[in-house]
Amino acid sequence: MTNCMRWKIENYIFCEKQQSLTSAEQNLTQRQQLEPMVVELLAFFCRHQDQIISRDELIDQVWLGRMITDNAVSKLITKLRKIFNDDVKQPKFITTFPKKGYKFIAEVSEINEQENNLESLDVTSESDSKITLAANTADDRSVSSSMKKPGIINPLIILLGIVLVGITFIFIQDKEPSTITNVKALTRSAGQDSNPKLSPDGRYLSYMELTDGKIKLRIKSLADESTVEISHGEQVSAGPSSWNSDGSAIVYLIANSKICQYFIREINGLILGEPELIHNCPAGSYGKILFTHNDQHLIYTEADDLSSPYSLFELDLVDGTKRRLNQPVQYFNGNSQFDLHPTENKLLISSPDKQVWEGYYSLDLKTDELKLLFKQDAYICCGIWDHSGERVVLMGDHPAYQLVSYNLQGKDKRVVYSGSQQLRLPQRHINGKDYLFVAGYANLNALYYDFEKNNHLLVANTSVDDKLATFAFNRDQIAYIGLSTSNEEVWLSDPEGRDLKKLTVLKNGIHFVDLLWSYDGNNLLGRGLNEIYLIDSRNGKSRTLKISQGEIRGLSWKNNQTISYSIKSQDGWRVNYYDIKTDQVSLENKKWSLIQFAENDNDILWQDSSGSLYSGRVQNKVKDKEILAASFLNRGIFNLKKMGDIWTWQQIEGSKYQLMLKTTPNQSAKPLFTTDSNHFALSEKGLLYHLVENLNANIYQTMNE
Repeated sequence: MTNCMRWKIENYIFCEKQQSLTSAEQNLTQRQQLEPMVVELLAFFCRHQDQIISRDELIDQVWLGRMITDNAVSKLITKLRKIFNDDVKQPKFITTFPKKGYKFIAEVSEINEQENNLESLDVTSESDSKITLAANTADDRSVSSSMKKPGIINPLIILLGIVLVGITFIFIQDKEPSTITNVKALTRSAGQDSNPKLSPDGRYLSYMELTDGKIKLRIKSLADESTVEISHGEQVSAGPSSWNSDGSAIVYLIANSKICQYFIREINGLILGEPELIHNCPAGSYGKILFTHNDQHLIYTEADDLSSPYSLFELDLVDGTKRRLNQPVQYFNGNSQFDLHPTENKLLISSPDKQVWEGYYSLDLKTDELKLLFKQDAYICCGIWDHSGERVVLMGDHPAYQLVSYNLQGKDKRVVYSGSQQLRLPQRHINGKDYLFVAGYANLNALYYDFEKNNHLLVANTSVDDKLATFAFNRDQIAYIGLSTSNEEVWLSDPEGRDLKKLTVLKNGIHFVDLLWSYDGNNLLGRGLNEIYLIDSRNGKSRTLKISQGEIRGLSWKNNQTISYSIKSQDGWRVNYYDIKTDQVSLENKKWSLIQFAENDNDILWQDSSGSLYSGRVQNKVKDKEILAASFLNRGIFNLKKMGDIWTWQQIEGSKYQLMLKTTPNQSAKPLFTTDSNHFALSEKGLLYHLVENLNANIYQTMNE
């Protein structure tokens, strides 16, 4: 069997799971990756060939009822037409019926994976070919044997065949449970939903909803779709939440930059009791809270501030005491993610180590015994116990389209669910067999703001994320990270979004958090969570620099041969230099914790171990109060940038980032516009930044039949 549903569309083979379309033209096989939404649309057309499909039906079935515009439908139809080189005036694939909808008129047939049709277009994987070859070889042996003794069937062979079939059946039942592919949406809001929790009776769903930059906590009746909001005012975010054992109470967080509190309320259906404050956490801390199997004991997280790692605590509601739990050493974000065992008072803690490898730990709340289960060197988050409590369920490799499970030693990988939308934050369903998760599409676009013309131009606007846009020095070229191939790759463009081309072919699972050009334009640096990749901008070849894996901050080019970055040591953050030709590492004076180098020495920014800021090659101390109030770093990326007299930075406002511009020392900084990403790039002519065109995520439930 192949590993995806396949369709034959004229002279093409379409594979849903691999998100690919393969064609054979003049005996040359050509394969192209498809964007996730294009996959959804094409799969729907294949299942409804030669039917007129209205826009409303497409929105309901392909976009799952999410709030989108007619223009979004038209744009996706146009993309699909371009893939097939379809002429609107003389269509061979998609016909438009004005005011009625669209019809997929190409000849479509589902490929029967049980048949080996050697005359059809061969797009099977290497592993599929090996399986077919092995099967054919076995058939050849059977034929030869029967020719030697016609009419005689060896009983031992029959018995052996029965035993093998039985063993295979047992193995499949025990080791390879069928992958769930059916789901249903539990929410269909126009915003981004997250952190689902079902009430113990399964009748109500609590979840967080992000709309218009505000985070709300809602409780929804799954019977009649009615909802109630838990609110403590417009200025604070509410959630995550947790239900007690009988669903008579709910506990939750409210927080903003100035407040952090945990509350508990009685609840009956959608009728809420008065909120009772049970704990004040440090201002600026955002966390998570869960009831244990004892309703008088809760587990929660808190951090000293936004830049500190999270710690785990237990709260006793009877006497109000709290204790810090035995837990993994805190690195990166610390111990912010945890899950309660389905039947025992044990926690599963997801915690990164010094190398930013995600470790999964079991903590017995009775004995305080902490045990490392396994680690993974991948961008994978938020492990939970499976329904048996004997396996761990995780997201698949980034970008995740699967839920997978492992045994408690990190072995025996099984696919629990597989779909075509990016997913995250799995939760167990109360029915003991299904899972909840968040899935959707984030459409982050890259834009260019021209200082002189005061206008905004789209640089990259695919139907998925286009992030980390950055200028090449002394040339009209831009690089950014795009997900249009369902894998993070480096793409090149000009400032007006023309001459678009994919530069790299990278391994799956890489998650970039920063991207920088060298001054001569010959190389790019891509930073992952714990690695740095050097990419040749002329041919797309890449290599991983020989740096010890760990949390990296403040990446910049010192010169065309040397890069600068900071790694935490016993004395705090320390600046390292790496020579890309010799792979040699050296250290800067320990006085400096961060340095942002620039093409012009006058624009270099320095931060010492006490947090003081300096600029220029001679390190002049910065005294401007507005600039000093700006954060130098945001999630490990330089947030403060200087070019001549121009200073730019971002201020966090809810879920948005306000871009600030300062051009003269004696005048106040000017607010420009808000963006949807912590990444921006500065040139003498303008700014690169990112806006969300369509950010939609809903909560789904698997349907294990």
